[in-house]
Amino acid sequence: MGAEGCAGLAEDARRAFDLWKVASRLARRGLLEAWLEQFTLIQEELARGITRETGKPITLARGEVGRAGITLRATIEAVAAFGEETVPYDLMPGAEGCRAVLRRFPLGPALAITPFNFPVNLAMHKLAPALGAGCSVIWKPCPQAPHTSRLLWESFEAARLQVSAPVHLLQLAGPDPVAAEALAQDPRIAVVSFTGSERVGRHLEQVLAGKRLLLELGGNGAVVIDEGVDAVAVARQLAPAAVAGAGQSCSKAQRIYVHRRLWETFAPAFVEAIKALPVGDPMDPATVVGPLIDEATARRVEEGLDRAVGAGARILLRGRREGALLPPAVLTGLPEDDPLQCEEAFSPVTVLTPVDSFEEGLDRAAATRFGLRACAYSRDQRHLRLAESKLRAGGVLLNLPPTFRLDAAPFGGVRASGNGFEGPRWAMEGFTEGRLIVEGPAL
Repeated sequence: MGAEGCAGLAEDARRAFDLWKVASRLARRGLLEAWLEQFTLIQEELARGITRETGKPITLARGEVGRAGITLRATIEAVAAFGEETVPYDLMPGAEGCRAVLRRFPLGPALAITPFNFPVNLAMHKLAPALGAGCSVIWKPCPQAPHTSRLLWESFEAARLQVSAPVHLLQLAGPDPVAAEALAQDPRIAVVSFTGSERVGRHLEQVLAGKRLLLELGGNGAVVIDEGVDAVAVARQLAPAAVAGAGQSCSKAQRIYVHRRLWETFAPAFVEAIKALPVGDPMDPATVVGPLIDEATARRVEEGLDRAVGAGARILLRGRREGALLPPAVLTGLPEDDPLQCEEAFSPVTVLTPVDSFEEGLDRAAATRFGLRACAYSRDQRHLRLAESKLRAGGVLLNLPPTFRLDAAPFGGVRASGNGFEGPRWAMEGFTEGRLIVEGPAL
């Protein structure tokens, strides 16, 4: 897509926004309800598309599509309550006879850029709240799932026609990242919402200075395990959080710090729990660990494992790569500055580290520039409260794995992991701006 094509998309989005921004909440909710009807008709087709195009195991793909439906329903509910909040001016001295509301207004056309690892649900987390807030949207989906993305867009178009919503309200852009950057810089685009790598996110920050930029970036999820917990039960809960979907999740369990008194029980239990998770054909409903997105990525992860071993890491579990299929690997003995510790693995690789105390585990878990998800397991309430204060992340989970997420709840990161929260109610704030409207008595 050239400059002329980008300008055309942006101008069409502006025209659609001019019509949609004045639509009632009833009309916005009606569009999303119609989309939910259309979406429900194609759920299995979407799931199979995800598996064919990205290699995500079919059971996980079906789960993702089901979650996308929950996200859309939650947005429908949020629209009904979003947009206006009464401010009690009449309780404030000097404001007798005044009334006030904090009202939120859509910012303008939005550009949504979404990744391959959750091509339907992460798209829904941007598209539905933006539309519900009154924005028009240009959607640049991941290049790895073009047919699935088009199918989702077509379901929206069917809903738009059903309720006679403005044309070009949701447009599908091509996969070219250069064109996407040109769109992001177009002055008619008011807000850019991006989920993807830290590298691209930081680049967007530089080229979009002064524009509303919503970022959901990477992570290197840390887990701290205290003495006194059921080590085997925790190992079984964390195993799928570490490797399901080939570990291609920004909130996967990557760094696990284990109290030394539990090490001899936890480490073998964790390895056995991962061994029990089926690896292979993503179309097999039993499969939990499928291939990585492509063979080049699998080779790169494999090379990282070889480098870690050369640097002195000890392998607790590893299998042989076959094309893009890389079996889970578990390592120990890595220094904190090793890339598998301090960067985002985004693969079925997990690092276990024994620590002498829960506090040491918290300190090492927090020693990262990322801040998406972190969690701690303990039976000591004082330790859990300490974890709340020390684990600086957008989501701190206690006695739960880092991948635990409810789609109607806030989800976001801090520091190198992004800004703000998704989750329909909170995502809608990102696509709007607040205005305090104060009315005094007539003179």
